[in-house]
Amino acid sequence: MRFLPRVRVRRAGPPAASAASLATVHIHCGRRAETKVRALCVLALTKPSAHLLGLHVNRHDAATACLRLAVALDGPGTMLLDQLVDQLSREPSVRDLHWHQHREPDTRTRKPQPTRRPFHTHGYGS
Repeated sequence: MRFLPRVRVRRAGPPAASAASLATVHIHCGRRAETKVRALCVLALTKPSAHLLGLHVNRHDAATACLRLAVALDGPGTMLLDQLVDQLSREPSVRDLHWHQHREPDTRTRKPQPTRRPFHTHGYGS
């Protein structure tokens, strides 16, 4: 048996991660189905390419609950959100469902921009 020599190469750091895109999902459903809808959302968004950042539940009245999910997706793909919408649209208690993707980069990594005062002209004669 012959062993090959071990190559000692030092890596520069962790592998480069793709930029995460943020998205928000809004769901209006019946209050009795709230736990089922919440469980479906958590199960659908626990994939390696999606990270559930927050889940907020607001109960409007005795019959309606509103769920808002904040999600970070690895890369620009929205396939997981499309699958979630497809799955939840089959639920009869879901009344309204939409999501939108945030196009701005994460505010935690951006430097604050100096505020500018707008220049107004009043249009009065000279």
